[in-house]
Amino acid sequence: MKANNNLKMFKRSSLALCVIGVLMGASSPVLAAEGPQADDNIEVIEVKGMRSSLQKSLNTKRFANSVVDAITAEDIGKFPDKNVGDALQRISGVTVDRQYGEVSGVTIRGTAPEQSRILLNGQSVANTSWYDLGPATRTFNMELVGAEQISGVEVYKSPEARIEEGALGGTVNLQTRKPLDLDANTYMVSAEVARSSLYEENDPGAAFLGSWKDEDERFGILAAYSFEKLTSGRQVLESLSGYYPYFAANEQTGEEAAVGAWGIGSQAFRAERERTSAQLTLQFMATEDFELTLDYFNFEFDNPHVNHNFLTVSARGSEATNVVNNSLGGTESATIQPAYASIIYNPVVRHAVNMEADVLNLTGKYTGDGYTLSGVVGQSTSKGGTQGGSSSWWIPATDEGDKIGDPAFPNGQGSVDGGFSYDATGPYQVQLTSLDATDASQFKHAQEANYESSLQDHDIAYAQFDVVFELDNDYIDNIASGIKYNTSDFSREAYNRNPSEIIGFVPDGNLANWSGGVLTGLHSQSSGNTLNSYAYLDENKWWDFISQKYQNGELVEVLNKGNTFSVEEEMLALYAQVDFSGDNYRGNLGVRYVTTEQKSTGYADGNVFNETVDYDNWLPSLNIAYNLSDDLILRGAASKVMARNNYSDLKPGLNIATNIGSANGGNPNLQPYESNQADIGVEWYFSPSSLLSAAVFVKEIDNVVNVVESTEYVETCGPSEDLWDECRVTRPQNSGDGSVTGVELQLQHTWDSGVGFLSNYTYVDSEQTNAAGEKEMVPGVSENSFNGSVFYENEYITARVAYNWRTEWQGVGALNTVLNDDYSQWDASITWHILENLNLTLEGVNLTNEVIQSRDTTYDLTQNTIEFGSRYYLGASYQF
Repeated sequence: MKANNNLKMFKRSSLALCVIGVLMGASSPVLAAEGPQADDNIEVIEVKGMRSSLQKSLNTKRFANSVVDAITAEDIGKFPDKNVGDALQRISGVTVDRQYGEVSGVTIRGTAPEQSRILLNGQSVANTSWYDLGPATRTFNMELVGAEQISGVEVYKSPEARIEEGALGGTVNLQTRKPLDLDANTYMVSAEVARSSLYEENDPGAAFLGSWKDEDERFGILAAYSFEKLTSGRQVLESLSGYYPYFAANEQTGEEAAVGAWGIGSQAFRAERERTSAQLTLQFMATEDFELTLDYFNFEFDNPHVNHNFLTVSARGSEATNVVNNSLGGTESATIQPAYASIIYNPVVRHAVNMEADVLNLTGKYTGDGYTLSGVVGQSTSKGGTQGGSSSWWIPATDEGDKIGDPAFPNGQGSVDGGFSYDATGPYQVQLTSLDATDASQFKHAQEANYESSLQDHDIAYAQFDVVFELDNDYIDNIASGIKYNTSDFSREAYNRNPSEIIGFVPDGNLANWSGGVLTGLHSQSSGNTLNSYAYLDENKWWDFISQKYQNGELVEVLNKGNTFSVEEEMLALYAQVDFSGDNYRGNLGVRYVTTEQKSTGYADGNVFNETVDYDNWLPSLNIAYNLSDDLILRGAASKVMARNNYSDLKPGLNIATNIGSANGGNPNLQPYESNQADIGVEWYFSPSSLLSAAVFVKEIDNVVNVVESTEYVETCGPSEDLWDECRVTRPQNSGDGSVTGVELQLQHTWDSGVGFLSNYTYVDSEQTNAAGEKEMVPGVSENSFNGSVFYENEYITARVAYNWRTEWQGVGALNTVLNDDYSQWDASITWHILENLNLTLEGVNLTNEVIQSRDTTYDLTQNTIEFGSRYYLGASYQF
């Protein structure tokens, strides 16, 4: 206890010293304030437009001491892709995670998305999520960030001691603009219309950026704001729940066992996404040596949505006939005989769905005679989650009983219209025996099903002080050291509805009285009997009815203690780094020490329970670049890195399912992932805008987390006390290790004619051991990926076509092991330079409307067929 108190006092004293340093004239370190370290050798770039941005990006890579790739905006409001996530997929070693069309996370060099760090001007951003069914991760959601305010992006694939820890794969630093870097009275306005092919609605967007500075260029103000709307979503032919035998073999009829998913769904997810982003930056050069910058950012993302899902539920049928199984025992096709609620139309309406993040930074920099003091104090807050909503069940109108659990049918309920047949060898094919899915009058309300709401809060605060001593030495350029104190408080509150399932309260319970029409043209990329049309619920009419039920007190939300938790962390980091150079070489050598105190709070047996854990990490790093010639660089790196675990994995306590004798929870005692890694590569810059490079990298990973099931004694876990010692408990444990070996190849070139191309290929052999000691793929990682772009630019137009391809990868968060098939995507854009400062742009994303196809690996059956649709943007921008 005394040691912990001393640690806290040391941390608080360190924080005070950092604050004092800022008030005396400190600023953020080089990464936060200026991006890559300045280098007098960087070539002067005179060309404009896309060629200029590519040359700037290459210069960032070329003259960096570590392994870095960069993306540079052509000009204000001219980021090379529609959003930051789309742009990141163009970098070698990077693949992206798409859940609902737009990029939400990135995978770097064979590691999971949550093991990459996303920084804004070198600092962490608080993060929450709107998706209520997913884990609480540390990944900053890329859906929050519009591209208009971003001036450039750096991807650090090898660490430096000065850069904040926490990345196993790599660190992405998003850079924004400053007023003193721009011409006085610089303004940009833009407007656009967006359209998704799935829902064909025209949605507006607009952006503004204005920058002013005084005549002496000592004080400047920059303000920016953007908003963007898009009606989009996804359409999915999906399996629900894991795969298991839902009907045993019938010896009398000779039918084999029916093995597959609980049910099959025809899903149409429709969201009215709205994103806003605001920035205010004040910059003041108090003297030639003393600079202060105050930044404020606000990001908001609203995602009200409705998820229509027409379910054919094999496991609720009375029996299976015509069963055809494959060699693995999985049912490829079958006919399901009707039973009560073996067909369910399940619309889920969620109107309060959002996430928001704020960032406030005060940075400063003082340059003395042979030294530089820098520092930052700041905070970031985020709120998010999904609140309220409705999940209703509508079943065939001819099913016996007006509701599930109808007391008039104590011996069970039957159905005559709940039969269907299905095929699971490709995108799910379903044929209904008698029901007409497009006729709303053939459905009735059965129950309002339970669901979970969640509220998430994340607050971080940080203070940092750095000093750099410049040396007049033949070998050492400078010595830098610093200290950073960082706190992170994450909490999640979960709510269930009480009573959990509502039945029999709907007047005029036939769907015809609540229908908004018929959904048509679903699953356009999948042919056959795909249930591509069915009657749907009028979500606005229904939500007015459900809202009144809440107001009347008939529906009440109560805290779900099993999924409610918080994780509070205090982190103190110290580092020292030496930058060195000679006639043909340069680099840096450093070490970062970080200590973490983590307090996890949850519920056990209905009571508050918390556990505190301390751990520390020594993280050495070495980066070196050797000039084989003026244009040829040999580069090497070696380091040790760490990544902290997902917040949801750290929660204490258990969520107990009493009736079935199982429980699940987190593990506050998890140790962070650790990795020893090395890189070696060669880069040939055969013209100012051309590169041919190759690199090999390896990672050896410890403390891999797997979900492990064990039998334990847990009170109330089981329908009777004599079964409490047989509770099946699943929780994460550090039970494995992993390894990554990869190769990156890059080639890009631009001709004087304005034609150019960019291309890269990445091979990754990434695997980890599971709880049974078996080797398996790392979720989210593809073995092969390729990116290519061809462009043409002159004074009148800029045009580009881009292609992205990746091989199969394991699904993230699936109930059973799922593999997604190879995926490719075409994007294109063309900009007409009408006047010197006036541009008209047409952009298309996923032009061919590619789908993500996945399959279960145990039985080799279809899992999901996900269609995001194409997105189109028509916009105009003017700069003055």
